Amino acid sequence: MQRIASKITLLFLSLIPSIALAENPVPGDYLANKPLVLEVRYCECLATKTDGAPSDLLPSFLRESSLLKFSVSSEDKGFASSGDLSIGYELKPVAGSPGQFQFNYSGSYTTSYGRSAGNGELLLVQGQWVNLFGSRHKNESGVQHSNVEVRLAESGGS
Repeated sequence: MQRIASKITLLFLSLIPSIALAENPVPGDYLANKPLVLEVRYCECLATKTDGAPSDLLPSFLRESSLLKFSVSSEDKGFASSGDLSIGYELKPVAGSPGQFQFNYSGSYTTSYGRSAGNGELLLVQGQWVNLFGSRHKNESGVQHSNVEVRLAESGGS
């Protein structure tokens, strides 16, 4: 009888971490109230072909860039920072145009050769990348680029 009680106790104790983990939230749990994700990519590299469409990001930019993602609602205002990049923003839906948002921003990106900054107001179409700001410097080792791109996506999408 005591042996059975020991086995039951061991079984119960082995379940405790699973029960405790089930109650702890994961990062995605916090997306419920904010159905959109603002993605900001930044890199000391070229983002698009000089003769290509501005929303067609180069595969090398997608591989080499850093990514800052945060959840937002369709009307939102906030600030995010990653160390090298900081951005303040305001997002508002465009009346009568689903998936389109007025995006006001101010940001700065510190690179190995200086600081790039920009601010303004632009139209974000959900799912499309838009260049916020960047720079192009020529030095003894060639041309150095920096770019900051942004897009708005659904929180369940990639």
